[in-house]
Amino acid sequence: MRRLLAPFGVAGWAGVVAAVAASALRVAVVPLFVGPVLDRVLVQGDMDVLPRVLALTGAALIGMSLLVLAQETMLASSGAALAARWRERLYRDLLRREPGRLPGTSGGLAGRILADLVEVEHFHRYGIGTIVAEGTAIAAILAVLFWRAPGPTLALLALGVPAAWVLAVLGRRLRAQADRAQAGSEAVTAHLQEGLRQHAVARAFDAEAFLIRRFAGANDATRRAAVRRGFLSALQIPATQIALFAALAGLVTLLAGQASAGRLSVGEVVEYLTLVALLTTPAQMLPRGYALLRQGEAAARRLLALETAPARDGPPRDPPGPDAAERAAAAPAAVAERGLRLDDVWVRHPDGPYVLRGATAHLPERGLVALVGDSGAGKSTLLAVLLGFLSAERGWATLAGRPLASARDAIGWVPQSLDLMRGTLRDNLTLGRDATDEDLRGALRAVGMDEAVDALPTGLDHVLTEDGAGLSGGQRQRLAIARALLRRPAVLLLDEPTANLDAASEDALVRTLRREGRHRLVLAVAHRAALANAADLVLRLEDGRLHAVQPSSSGAAVPSAAAKRGNGRGGDAGGEST
Repeated sequence: MRRLLAPFGVAGWAGVVAAVAASALRVAVVPLFVGPVLDRVLVQGDMDVLPRVLALTGAALIGMSLLVLAQETMLASSGAALAARWRERLYRDLLRREPGRLPGTSGGLAGRILADLVEVEHFHRYGIGTIVAEGTAIAAILAVLFWRAPGPTLALLALGVPAAWVLAVLGRRLRAQADRAQAGSEAVTAHLQEGLRQHAVARAFDAEAFLIRRFAGANDATRRAAVRRGFLSALQIPATQIALFAALAGLVTLLAGQASAGRLSVGEVVEYLTLVALLTTPAQMLPRGYALLRQGEAAARRLLALETAPARDGPPRDPPGPDAAERAAAAPAAVAERGLRLDDVWVRHPDGPYVLRGATAHLPERGLVALVGDSGAGKSTLLAVLLGFLSAERGWATLAGRPLASARDAIGWVPQSLDLMRGTLRDNLTLGRDATDEDLRGALRAVGMDEAVDALPTGLDHVLTEDGAGLSGGQRQRLAIARALLRRPAVLLLDEPTANLDAASEDALVRTLRREGRHRLVLAVAHRAALANAADLVLRLEDGRLHAVQPSSSGAAVPSAAAKRGNGRGGDAGGEST
């Protein structure tokens, strides 16, 4: 938590130093001006000291103003820098997690990061300066008071204990309400993001009332938490002031007795009371800074909870187990072997049953392979293993004799959801990778999208809105394939690429995949007959094992003789490109 709330960088600590110096000068103005003017100028009539008193006091005030300016500028700068660094840090950390393992919805996480970092930045900008400046002021004032009159000052400290207790109690409750308000804000953001993302569905099914009802509960809970947080934050000031007023009443009584006994001069009494009066400003401001600290603590805890273990540089490795050494010793060495090979792969999702149970297959170096099976059989899970999103508890996968973990750059992927990003076509295709216009047009030409892109007024620099609005499903599918082809992959993986296409678009896409199969291995999850019938090899995933079947014009999957013969250990499936 200290990483988020401590002064950040050189600017942050420079702001703290400026706050301490400005506060010290604010307190120094009283003994520089009040005592000398009353005792020497007004009482003794020594006018010669007045110019020096005014010069020193003016210099102190000018210095204090400049230091306050430096304090606020430095702390605002450091707070903004800290927030920017943590936005990038958390965003990078979440991007490196395995797909499907994010600790919340995309909208909720986005709202959580932004809202909580606003709280942290607000504390850096206003809370740190307030706590440091007002805390320094209180310490300096008490030091001068103790120097002038030790007895009344000790009494003032004793009488101020109730105020500190009130502040601590309210602070704990404020932090709890801040937690609830920030969690509510995350829930509200998630509802907003979900509803707006599903806008077309909401309108088509007249679901506005349903979405608003779901939203209203989280919205009202957030409002109540924010109201309670605001009340507790505001209550700190009057509660502290009442406690301090009682302390000041007792102090004035003590001072009056010392003045009447001649132990303090009039100037000293006035100076003392002026310094005590100055305590009212930090007494009002310090609770505000304390409230910002408590809210910042709540936000910092929520942000730190998003952190994970150090990000891995590559795909996840097999988890350690009693047979880890045996599996490592048995793993195949890199040999001059072509194609993609799966050997006795066992995979399950966390705390779930095994989805793949000894899946075994040897796929050719080139060709179109269709992966079929019932819904929930594990087809997408198998793709996740090949992509490195999931690790096998047993078995291994190799590409051209190399472990698949070291061949990630040789795999291209076209997901089932064709999400495109806001930005240009160029950015959507390259995703930050270096690529020439010739490379881009070559990939578009391969999927039959080059003429459509050339027809746009700005071509590759055409700006897409969210999810590629304005493009047909077939066009978005082709762009996704072109993006994968830009990597020049040895293996192209596609998850139900024809699921949402009409017959004409499906036919065109199948021809594209057949053409690409002449240059690389194309493995596509297929639920429709057209793709399976066009494939060189069909694999059926059933009971966690792979079986080779022969495509037929009727779309039926007939187990091949080779599959039946190899349906021993893991249901070995294989074939060569035709």
